[in-house]
Amino acid sequence: MKNQQNFQKILFGIGSNLGDKNLNISNAIDKLQNYLSLKNIKISTIYKNPAMVPPQAPIEWNKEFYNIAISADIDLKTFDPLKILEIIKKIEKELGRKDSKRWAPREIDIDILLIDEIFFEEKNILKIPHEGLLKRDFFYKTVEEIEFELLEKMRQKIK
Repeated sequence: MKNQQNFQKILFGIGSNLGDKNLNISNAIDKLQNYLSLKNIKISTIYKNPAMVPPQAPIEWNKEFYNIAISADIDLKTFDPLKILEIIKKIEKELGRKDSKRWAPREIDIDILLIDEIFFEEKNILKIPHEGLLKRDFFYKTVEEIEFELLEKMRQKIK
């Protein structure tokens, strides 16, 4: 009997505001594709925006972010959401991300924005869809560009 696959559409938000931002994002896409066996990848254009920083953040934290969204098909039988998160953390480390304070500048930041029309939550670890999906313009504008219909479906379900 053949091993059945369960392909679903996954969307990632990828951002960088340290080092060679374009290269960091490109390397993150390559690693996601290789480690997660992604198929049918679509990539948004780069959306540049000011860093999100708390009011008392050091001035050097205010570095422009480059953000993109990518969508792809992923086999959820092989990669469940927590396994995907584990691989993302590994990729971020490989690309030079260091443990630092929340909102601090970083070489790479990879978020799972949504997986098809699935709702998933593991307390304080992972929430899908990402709670900032419809609140942060750098998420929804990049996703809208590549997966408009899926975003609209989720917009109705999230409200």
